[in-house]
Amino acid sequence: MQHFNKAFPIFVLILFFYSVSSNAQIYFGGGLSFNSNPSYKALGIQAKLGIPASDKFDINGNVTYYLASKASFAFDFDVHYKLFNVEDKLLVNPFAGINFTKTEITNNSLSLGISFKVPTEKYTYYIEPRWILDNSQFVFTIGVLL
Repeated sequence: MQHFNKAFPIFVLILFFYSVSSNAQIYFGGGLSFNSNPSYKALGIQAKLGIPASDKFDINGNVTYYLASKASFAFDFDVHYKLFNVEDKLLVNPFAGINFTKTEITNNSLSLGISFKVPTEKYTYYIEPRWILDNSQFVFTIGVLL
């Protein structure tokens, strides 16, 4: 956790300066997550922030607060690859990143997943299954982006 406390402000500053300098369109939203780890099956509330890094890549950050569980919260930092777009009705983006899950101790691990986004006129709905390589965690998230 000590390394995370140092890295998180740097990450936020990089995102801020990138968005200001490139006029990138930041997107944010939230949703519900379910973590299937056998030790602490948990339902959580998630906040999500994303910034397009290029035509093919997005940078995403998630914070999940788990309700009534041994896992209190999780942070995810991911790079999403814009694999394909079906007529602007379905966006499919595989991603890889790092996960920090706070239980009795903080677990750091790599994560892999895929994001399915359905844009509408007002909102974009998303579904993200994520596999966290350490601690047998499979996280399934549904939510909405503004």
